Amino acid sequence: MPELGVNSMPERRVAQFVMKISKYCNLRCTYCYEYRELGNKERMSLNTISQIFEHIIAYAEANRYESVSFVWDEREPFLIPLDYYDAIGQLQRDIFADKVTTWNVVQTNLTVLTDRHIEFLKSQKFFSGIGISFDVHGNQRVDSHGRLKTEIVLKNLQKMIDHQIGFGAISVLARNTLPHVRQIYRFYDQLGIESRFLPFYLNAFDEQITEHGLTYDELVAALKSIFDEWMTSERATPVDPIDEYIGYAIAYIAGRRDNHYYKELDEYVFLVDLDGGVYGQGEAYAGEYKYGDLVHEGFGTILTSQSRRRAIEHTQHRQMEYCKKCPYFGACPGFFVGDASPQQQRLLAECGCPVKAIIGHIVTTLEENNLSDLVLTHAARRQHKNTALPMSL
Repeated sequence: MPELGVNSMPERRVAQFVMKISKYCNLRCTYCYEYRELGNKERMSLNTISQIFEHIIAYAEANRYESVSFVWDEREPFLIPLDYYDAIGQLQRDIFADKVTTWNVVQTNLTVLTDRHIEFLKSQKFFSGIGISFDVHGNQRVDSHGRLKTEIVLKNLQKMIDHQIGFGAISVLARNTLPHVRQIYRFYDQLGIESRFLPFYLNAFDEQITEHGLTYDELVAALKSIFDEWMTSERATPVDPIDEYIGYAIAYIAGRRDNHYYKELDEYVFLVDLDGGVYGQGEAYAGEYKYGDLVHEGFGTILTSQSRRRAIEHTQHRQMEYCKKCPYFGACPGFFVGDASPQQQRLLAECGCPVKAIIGHIVTTLEENNLSDLVLTHAARRQHKNTALPMSL
């Protein structure tokens, strides 16, 4: 694995900023990694957002970026007045103009959906992508009084479908949803809605990990079950991270070993906190890994900061330890290892890489069912298709 120079710039010509403009939420899901701040009504000001935009466009234009996307990932974004998003959209048009293409994606728990929200989403004048966070089963989606909000979410989900508003979905894979993974996948599969299972191992406090965390064996078994359910589905609606892992398995069967994740060159998703602090995906909110301050610093300065350099070096060390000896490395780029959160790093140290186990299961299943040739043909066709902007949920 090559050493990367401290001043190396990313080769990727896109960037995605997960904007935490508010932590306020009307739900109290105890597995939420920002649970302790869900009552905080502080909001990122328009002036702060404007400064962030100015620093991003300066770097993006100078480095000929193709596009910049923003994921508005407040705990419940539809508690913020829609006029606020109109104002943000105007800032975006004024600052980015026709210099760099911008995209805006929103993630909502879908408990708030008025007629005005419906029209706002249908117009796509600001949000071009929508993700809903809904587990379908389990007992976590409760309000501050402990009342389960499943029925209102199902009602609003039907409204979205009736108004032909496209969206993706995300479900948290934790202790309470573990027994229901097949049913959750079937729910979205039957509706033809692409979804993602997000395993519970983001930054969290110890009590959450004790209550919601899964063992290595439970995590691997759950992801294998989702793949097996996908295999037997007539519709076979894509579901992540399984769809991602299927891609790695196909690359392995095809003999491709040229896909490697180099954080310094390939990192393109950055979390922007309320105060403008910037973090990578694996090091979210860890003070020693704060890349910089996008309100007061240029994005180029942030990319070359010592704290990011430290994160890059730790990524390289983990990949040398876990990826270099893995038979799937190069088919699998090593994202999981490279951007591992503290909880994922603990999992790696104690049990090994769960992605390796899933890829092995997928490869074996395809080979045992004589599907390798069919899969390779399908993969070749997909390479010639245009792909849509990926949605980070």
